[in-house]
Amino acid sequence: MASEQIKLDMPLVDYDKTAESVLEFLTNKDCYPKLKRICLTANPKNLQSPSLSGMSSGSFGNSADRKMSRYLAAKVIVDAVTATLSKGSIEMKIVCDDVLGKIPSVRAMEQLHFEKSRYYEVKKRALNEFADIFEVQGYYCPDLHVYID
Repeated sequence: MASEQIKLDMPLVDYDKTAESVLEFLTNKDCYPKLKRICLTANPKNLQSPSLSGMSSGSFGNSADRKMSRYLAAKVIVDAVTATLSKGSIEMKIVCDDVLGKIPSVRAMEQLHFEKSRYYEVKKRALNEFADIFEVQGYYCPDLHVYID
């Protein structure tokens, strides 16, 4: 039994492209940074409840609903990124700090005690680890893996 390999019916992951996908998600201004900005700037306490009256008035209620929905959707993803970072390896946390601009690459290499070439190998592995953990954080979390056809 110990010598038998367990085969899972799972699609093969393109390791390099998955790392690129995670990097794109974390750094592209229209992905995670935008969601984080929405969470930091949108405050549900500032939204006014639509008032009920017999008179029809513009689309204020719908606008407030859209803002709240947008805030909640962004918050789910931002919270999932935070949870992913808390559950990952120390290498993943340091690499993500580098990717997110919290520390420079040189500092990340120093913290991990790696030379440049080894750091970039570990960076790919850490970004793939991020994709693995992030995917299962919630229903609305996108799968950042890139699969081989």
